[in-house]
Amino acid sequence: MTRNYFKALGFILGVGTLVLFSCHGNNSNSIPPGTGSDSTKSKNQVSAADQDSETYLLPSPLQIASIFKNSGLVYLPDLTAPIMDVSKYNSLYEQALNMGVYSADLSYCILNKQTDDALKYLKIVKSLSDKLGFGSVFESNSFMKRFEANMSSTDSLASLIADLQMETDTYLENNKQKYVGVIAFAGAWAESMHVGAKVYDKNKTDGVSSRISEQMNILGNLMKLLDKYKAADSHIAGLVDQLKVVQTAFAGFDEVKNYNEDSDKPVSLTPDHIAQLSALIEKVRSSFLAS
Repeated sequence: MTRNYFKALGFILGVGTLVLFSCHGNNSNSIPPGTGSDSTKSKNQVSAADQDSETYLLPSPLQIASIFKNSGLVYLPDLTAPIMDVSKYNSLYEQALNMGVYSADLSYCILNKQTDDALKYLKIVKSLSDKLGFGSVFESNSFMKRFEANMSSTDSLASLIADLQMETDTYLENNKQKYVGVIAFAGAWAESMHVGAKVYDKNKTDGVSSRISEQMNILGNLMKLLDKYKAADSHIAGLVDQLKVVQTAFAGFDEVKNYNEDSDKPVSLTPDHIAQLSALIEKVRSSFLAS
């Protein structure tokens, strides 16, 4: 499935949006800054993650939403995370994870012209960014005002979000907090897969089915990155274990085990197997959200 992963990634990078939470190994020896008692660090382990020669690219929430949208994903109400007071999220881990969740919902709403809900999700993302210490990226170029002024244009909103994502990525890179972006991407991935699987359950669109199997390939790279940053936050190991349950189930499906590596087509999952994945992803996603 490696061929299809890179084929999918090439398309993702071609949609014209910029990469949020793009994680690159580098030669930095810096340690992610402390964020409270929930964040435990090991200099050797975190440095090893930064020094690794491999490069893993993760698409942004907006890019994932674009992939699903171009494959026939329609808007269905009540699939996204509930609007809530983000003060319930106290640890860096919870804040980063749910910034990812709400970033995915923001993208889903923008691309489906649900601008009122998009603005609500944007405000939540900003609040979580404030808590994480990089709310200043919203202040540059009067971002919130520009968003509200362009709510009639989906293209303009998508462009603004792409700019915001680039600035966020730059901030995390400059402040040696790439692991925060990796945690956030885990939330965005789970939310995007939740929405995609639920919409598929209603419409049985073949294109959406293919995108679900391709996103499962991206999960492998996400888990590798999370594993490399386990020393940065004590919660990451548990998150990897949760995602491993989903990955193991996917790998056990007959159509995955029997997949021809030379095929130009993605794995075609049965509706029953998508339903099984959906249930597992729903369990993971539910653990992210405050009750």
